[in-house]
Amino acid sequence: MITMKPILEQDVLALLADGRFSPLPEGYIMTDGGRYLGYSLFRVENGVTTVLDAQAEDNMMLDGLVRAAVAKGESAGAAAFCINREIPALRSWAEVFVPGEGEPINNTKIFGNCG
Repeated sequence: MITMKPILEQDVLALLADGRFSPLPEGYIMTDGGRYLGYSLFRVENGVTTVLDAQAEDNMMLDGLVRAAVAKGESAGAAAFCINREIPALRSWAEVFVPGEGEPINNTKIFGNCG
């Protein structure tokens, strides 16, 4: 069963951040039982969720990790998001889901077509 959980351990966040982000961001990890599938790192500030890094086995899982980060930010009051396009996987995600959009991007661009 695939699960996504917040990363609560500071040492795991530090390992994934690898000194690139200060202070340490929030994160999610995706697993299937004991099998690691991917992670996302993000920060919520001033009404914007910034997806800093993400890695996953395939595009569908990456999409889930990005959307989970944006949804977490939205639940904390963020109405928009930014993607770190320096990360190749995130740049590819943005080219598919929010092509040509300037940042910050309104959350409704990825959540507005539900129902």
